[in-house]
Amino acid sequence: MRSLEGTLLAWLLPPLLIVGAVGSYGAYVFMERRLNSAYDHDLGDTARALVPYLRVRDGKLTLAFTEQADAVLRADSADQIFYAVKDATGSLVAGDPALPSPSPYQDDVPLFWDDRRMGKPIRAVALTTYVGGESAMIVAAETRTKRDRAARDALVSAITPVTLLSIAAVAALIFAVRRGLEPVERLRKELQQRSHVDLSPVDESHLVEELQPLIRELNDMLGRLRRAQETQARFIANAAHQLRTPIAGLVTQIDLARTGPDASTYLGHAREAAARLARLAQQILSLAAADPTSNPTAKRDACDLAEIARGHAESWLRLAGDVELEFDLQPAPIRGDALLVGELASNLVDNACRYGARTVKIGTIARSGRAFLEVEDDGPGIPMEERARIFERFHRLQTASADGSGLGLAIVAEIAQRHGATIEVTDAASYATGTRVTVSFPGVEAA
Repeated sequence: MRSLEGTLLAWLLPPLLIVGAVGSYGAYVFMERRLNSAYDHDLGDTARALVPYLRVRDGKLTLAFTEQADAVLRADSADQIFYAVKDATGSLVAGDPALPSPSPYQDDVPLFWDDRRMGKPIRAVALTTYVGGESAMIVAAETRTKRDRAARDALVSAITPVTLLSIAAVAALIFAVRRGLEPVERLRKELQQRSHVDLSPVDESHLVEELQPLIRELNDMLGRLRRAQETQARFIANAAHQLRTPIAGLVTQIDLARTGPDASTYLGHAREAAARLARLAQQILSLAAADPTSNPTAKRDACDLAEIARGHAESWLRLAGDVELEFDLQPAPIRGDALLVGELASNLVDNACRYGARTVKIGTIARSGRAFLEVEDDGPGIPMEERARIFERFHRLQTASADGSGLGLAIVAEIAQRHGATIEVTDAASYATGTRVTVSFPGVEAA
């Protein structure tokens, strides 16, 4: 995985280097053309310098050129100078016969071109003029020594400053990126030095403005983790306390059965303690199954609340004892985990039967794009101030019996949240006293 520093440099360095290369090339081309133009101008002057010495004698074109003038014309410290004069027929009048001629052209301006003379590169110019009504062509050429040297100097002059500036810019860019990322590195070291139990918020006062929103979100996440850790610690402590009581009772009843005269009574009590312990263990397992942390994959199968209730009706009737159960089941299709939804309904029915109800009514219905499960009882009801807390783990009402563990409604809340359902606790509508719990699930289309 690439680092943030590497990513920034990968985005910033190539454009900088491309601009430097383009700038160097542009400067070189500009200087090379200017120098070549200056040398061409001098070469054109060399050709024009021969015009005053052209004569027409007896109908023939001649060049009245002295040896001294020829020496002056050819004088150059770096290159060799060549010239040739030709008449209208292309015949050589004077000068170098090895000097190449240009392609025919009809322009009055000088023609410059690159060519070779005896295998060596040259730069040549051709100039057309008229003497005594006769057309004449003057060709002048020179070797490329000073031109090539000037081109190399121009290349060095163009590349050197741009290279130095590019190196300085790259160094400054690397320094700036590293300096700008120092707050991120300090934050990394600060978090690295923390222990896994330190969930205190990160101080954002010394951080740059761009990092503060990130740190606020990080602190918010640390706060949620801290609260989850505290909830988990309380759950473990409460679970240990709840498990210790039936285990201690079970051990005590077994010891009394071994030494006491009425063993059957003690064994009966031991069985009750074992049943309570088994139910508590089952509820803890159900809570773990509904928790998205331990079971992140949620089923979204098509199922029906009415069919789920029918599938559990026999066990509810068996466990209800003296409590009368009434059913009003209408189709209420949803998408979810039928086992978890059945556990939710079972806990609602068990909670209603366990706490003083004589009649419990279970109903399902679908309306307005949602599916509803309602469990209504005629028990003593739940005080208004307690309704917001009854879904907390191990929370029990002051009037609750000793048989409950305080996990049933917590399991209901976890499963409902897992399915995107909402829970509403109200007074019973069918009875003078009691409670109605309505769980509203998204319908099949909404799910």
